[in-house]
Amino acid sequence: MNRSSAELERTSRGANENAGMWALGNGLVSTTLVSYFAQSLGAQSAAISWIIAAPKLVGVLRWFAPGLLKLGGGYRTTSTWAFLLSTVFLLLLPLSSIPNIWPSTTLAIVAIVICWCMYHLAEYCGYVVFVAWLMQLVSPEIRGRFFGLRERWLTAGNLIGFLFAGLLGAVLRNGFEIDLRWIAYPLLAIYGAFAIGFSVLPLRRIPEPESNTSPKNSFLEDWQHWSNPRARWFLLYGTWFSAANGLFSTLLYVYPYRALDLSLFLPLTMAASMRLGQSLISRPVGVTIDRIGWRSVMICGQVLIAFGPLLFSFGTMGYIAGNLIWIAYALINVALPIAVVDGRHDRSAAPPLALYFAWTGLVYGLTALAGQSVADFFVDTQYRNDPSAYNAYFLVATLARLSAVLPLVLLPAERKSHT
Repeated sequence: MNRSSAELERTSRGANENAGMWALGNGLVSTTLVSYFAQSLGAQSAAISWIIAAPKLVGVLRWFAPGLLKLGGGYRTTSTWAFLLSTVFLLLLPLSSIPNIWPSTTLAIVAIVICWCMYHLAEYCGYVVFVAWLMQLVSPEIRGRFFGLRERWLTAGNLIGFLFAGLLGAVLRNGFEIDLRWIAYPLLAIYGAFAIGFSVLPLRRIPEPESNTSPKNSFLEDWQHWSNPRARWFLLYGTWFSAANGLFSTLLYVYPYRALDLSLFLPLTMAASMRLGQSLISRPVGVTIDRIGWRSVMICGQVLIAFGPLLFSFGTMGYIAGNLIWIAYALINVALPIAVVDGRHDRSAAPPLALYFAWTGLVYGLTALAGQSVADFFVDTQYRNDPSAYNAYFLVATLARLSAVLPLVLLPAERKSHT
């Protein structure tokens, strides 16, 4: 796994340039944007639940992403085709806004959900293969710094995308005599698709692994990694956290739109501010992981981000504070891929990555659908214009996320390895 400094430099440049361009597109076409788009067409909270959940449910198919390596002809080719396919589905998303193309707005919203699902499925498969590719090229001793720097590029790209999307939405809503948001939403989807499409160009810089590390296409290979008790505890954490997020996700998107009556500008500006903070701390987080391990870093991050929903209870200023505390997601985002493949040396990282993200995505998707019933239980539809009606919901959401730290606390001590 030892690589020359020139190869590592090429790998780092290619991975970071890809991250910046991909994240720019992702920032332009966020879940917030698509949920606002759907609500502008008349979508209710049930449809928003599907926008949140459906991509995760379809994403269970990423379990088979390692098998695509054999069909695709290698890491670079497979990643490239997956990301380009996601671009195609994202370009189809704006068709739902063309007047008179659909007999009803219900079908238009269904079209949004389908395109949104297929875009994510292609993206998920590309991500699994791409991260497995990077794991083959970067030694465990420097993965924290490597992924910390890449996370900085990701958050910087998201920052630019969110700001541009928010500004365009605000201008078209307030700068004209008529509300032109119906133009902004599909236009941003097109811009985002092209940014993601261009993100495949830097992949040419990254070398293919010297050894044949493509995974065997067998379920035994997938499950072997999880026979370790430490890995199973971590999978329990991912399951718990995904369930907590899914059950209490729907109203996090409804609240700013219905209760606070915020334009798209403020939510996207806050998302941009969150990404800016994450960009600033990602590199130091990576260095810290290399020094003390990922477990302590993830525990700290999990505790901090749990309090975001509770802060939402305090109106617009609380909504701003909640988004700012989510800067701590950088601690989880940098550590997560390193934690998933912990202890897996000189073997393909694709199988554990595929299974972990497929399983936790499925859990999130199913619980997000159940989250519609949770939302109705805590906040009846007729009261959703009242910010105070959400207080109990936000309190329980905080406790659910906070409890997810328990598997990390009980996880066996980390054994740092050196190869």
